[in-house]
Amino acid sequence: MEIIIPSHKRPNRCITAKYVKKAIICCHDNQVEDYKKFNRNEVRGIPDELTGKGMAVIRNYILDQSKEEEVLMLDDDIKFIGYYEKLQLFKMEEFELLRMIEDGFRMTKEAGTVLWGLNLQSDKKFYREYSPFSLSSVVLGPFFGIIKDKSIRFDERLGLKEDYDYCLQVLKKHRKILRFNKYHYSCGHINMRGGCTEDRTSLAEEEQAKIFQNKWGRKVVKIKRMTQGGNLSINPVVISPIKGI
Repeated sequence: MEIIIPSHKRPNRCITAKYVKKAIICCHDNQVEDYKKFNRNEVRGIPDELTGKGMAVIRNYILDQSKEEEVLMLDDDIKFIGYYEKLQLFKMEEFELLRMIEDGFRMTKEAGTVLWGLNLQSDKKFYREYSPFSLSSVVLGPFFGIIKDKSIRFDERLGLKEDYDYCLQVLKKHRKILRFNKYHYSCGHINMRGGCTEDRTSLAEEEQAKIFQNKWGRKVVKIKRMTQGGNLSINPVVISPIKGI
């Protein structure tokens, strides 16, 4: 198992690396030395010619280069992984998280699928106490646990919605994704410089959403427009379980 943090132009703001010291930072070759100055984690280079190609290209490269069957990809701006008990928020220490990650991969195999993740929302109201697991809901890029399947690749036309698309490919082939509803991640990518925010314009999001919707059809993918941090955010809504594909 490998824990990978794809990161771009955030050598001194790679928050996840401070939280998960076992994780490996992956950045472009021309940024490796800068990341080593500010982080004690292992740092691996990504060819500079892949700069600007989109996260799907980067994620495929990381999967191809990893020698492990199990790869967990984490966003570089995760402050903590948390959960609620009796209305109280608990923030997991690294040793707790690592144990949970090992269990997550094991349970994913036992469930007969190749992808797992966490609740997408940190607000207590989204935690369904009586539904600790979901098998038909998407998980997203900030916490993306992959067991390699050579027939499933990130669609390189989708630089911003690649995680949604990967989920649909898994649902189509394996009919389920393991999501732990109890646990959630807290991250701040909307307001941080670097990373995907350099490519995340309203026009780019609109174009990516259209490509994604056209690929799977309007019965499977709906487009939701909302404002986050004063900026327009365009998010797909996947109608699951998917039928007819």
